[in-house]
Amino acid sequence: MCAFVSWRKNTHTTFILSLEDQGVLRLHWQLRRSPETRVEPIRAMRRSQGSTMLPFILFMSILCQGHAVDYGTEFVTAFPENLAYYFPAQPVFQLRITTFLPSTNVAITLNGANINQSTINLAQVYLVNIPNPEVFELGQTMKVVRVVSDKNISVLSISRRGDSTQSNVVPPTANLGTNYVVPSPNYTEFAVQLNNYNASVFTGSTDVPLDYNFRLIIINAEQVNNSITVTGKTPTGDDDTLITLTSFELIQFASDRLWFKVSSVGKVAVIITNPCIDTQNCRCNMVAHQLRPIEVLGTDFIFPPYNTTLTRLFVSAADTVSVNSGSESRTVAPGSIGLLPSLPGLNTGASSLTTSLPASVIAIIPGLLIDIIPKTMFSGCYLVHTIVQSQARALIIVETAQKGSVMIGAAPLTGVSFNDSSASGYSWTIYSLSNCKSCVIWHPTSRIAVYVFENSASGVTFGGPAISVNDEPDPNGCVVVPVPYELSNNTMSWQQSRSHCTSKGMVLASPNLNFTQNKMAATLNNMNVEGFAWLGLRRNLMTSEWLWQTSTSFTFANWDSNNNQPAGGLCVSMIMEPSGNFTWSTVRCCSPMLPLCAGEMVVLSTVNDWS
Repeated sequence: MCAFVSWRKNTHTTFILSLEDQGVLRLHWQLRRSPETRVEPIRAMRRSQGSTMLPFILFMSILCQGHAVDYGTEFVTAFPENLAYYFPAQPVFQLRITTFLPSTNVAITLNGANINQSTINLAQVYLVNIPNPEVFELGQTMKVVRVVSDKNISVLSISRRGDSTQSNVVPPTANLGTNYVVPSPNYTEFAVQLNNYNASVFTGSTDVPLDYNFRLIIINAEQVNNSITVTGKTPTGDDDTLITLTSFELIQFASDRLWFKVSSVGKVAVIITNPCIDTQNCRCNMVAHQLRPIEVLGTDFIFPPYNTTLTRLFVSAADTVSVNSGSESRTVAPGSIGLLPSLPGLNTGASSLTTSLPASVIAIIPGLLIDIIPKTMFSGCYLVHTIVQSQARALIIVETAQKGSVMIGAAPLTGVSFNDSSASGYSWTIYSLSNCKSCVIWHPTSRIAVYVFENSASGVTFGGPAISVNDEPDPNGCVVVPVPYELSNNTMSWQQSRSHCTSKGMVLASPNLNFTQNKMAATLNNMNVEGFAWLGLRRNLMTSEWLWQTSTSFTFANWDSNNNQPAGGLCVSMIMEPSGNFTWSTVRCCSPMLPLCAGEMVVLSTVNDWS
């Protein structure tokens, strides 16, 4: 989890402390100083009750996204060819955008030209049609769709032509990478098995053998030129292709080579695609599958025996990797094209699969590639969108011990039966989304995985992982903006502190749950602050009951063992000390303490879908 803190001293200097990638704590500063101002290192804030300090404000809020979430402020994507650009059916290319905060400005460009610019006044879902974005030509082109916003949003892309439909969660640029393993599954073999074709049509020396290899699209996500190396398999060995893409340019490689690795200097988005791939009953469906960078691949996967008769697995990694499920084990080399069967361990309910190295595990069903979410990428809550509500369903995976606490919106998930896997410790269920155009599925204490699957009119499945909104479970709900805190060093009475916070549109910090207390303490601990701060808790003079300023129920307390509600104190303070327990004590309300103000969190429970 990321933390953001800024100190403002006198109005001359702003210090920003952020917990960045891989847990590295870094210090940045912005300075506006008069000639007499001296720059000094930031020290832990120390004070005793009643001491005097210069005006000094500490502002804390967890603002940056976790490793698994799918929201952001910048996105790049493309719409690969669907069936054929000349196919006699009107294509539909759309972006389904969700804003989480009011007054969000969103700009969408194609080939550098503005095609939509909106200010969304309410948190909602809306749909944007993208005119003529289809990438059917090979080589380099500027047909890149770019989405930029001033507040966090999520983006889902939808491509339809005739009965061929694909939907994909568009990852924010922050989640893209510079190194990818590219799967090249032998779908031709799968198509032969699906439709009982004569294998010679695919593999023999016919004039035009049918080909189900995948094209490769690479998008430069940087505003500067980007050098990229693409590695493929040839009869004589590995072959590197070096290219340079200009700002927000893409390249599409033909399917005549088995590509298996992409490396770049700057961030890129990588998509494998085939415009017309065989499904059952000799039908054709477009496949477009965006890859995850190596940095977020996992080694431990849960995938239930769902539709196993038509499922194959494909595993790819940077080096030779062993794949294990139950007593079964397989070895996969880099650049391998072979499909794995749905391993016996998965069929018998073990549901778990492990790899010896970080790997991409894809489930392949007719007309669709599905990224299996590694356990390290499970999330606390998901945003679910449906296109064909009458045939949509969610696959939900949760720890067996926690299966009774899954929530949808503000209500518990009901009317479902979970399938337990004792070997993995996880359970799964299929939940109908017939009443859900856009909804939230979350868990208060445990990370879960959610997939969305829908059927086209001909029965071909499309979909994949749902949109991750918060990678950490939270008993408060699907939190999209956590509680911001502001700590001033000016000591005040409890009543003055309450007025001070109210004047800022905030309240005195009110950790009414153990979870909230721990999150607040962790944030303060990161800052090494010391001293005594007021909490928004006070005793009722008439009944002696404890009341939160926020009017929430008093069901949790973190009293200091040496100060267990003595009768002399009507107000409550918290001691702040590095690596401490941030325990509470009752004190006289006129005592001088620091006001610790808390803002309002934003929780996503219902979704206004105007799409």
